Amino acid sequence: MLLQMFRTILTDYTELSDEKITQLVDAFMDTLPVMLKTKLQAA
Repeated sequence: MLLQMFRTILTDYTELSDEKITQLVDAFMDTLPVMLKTKLQAA
């Protein structure tokens, strides 16, 4: 749910392409500890 909200905000308030948004979200996820990443992906 939080990741979807993050994507929606990026789509609505920036002019980034879907590909760039995906890259940004992936880079964000790569910086998170495994436990938090698992919880975000499950939500």
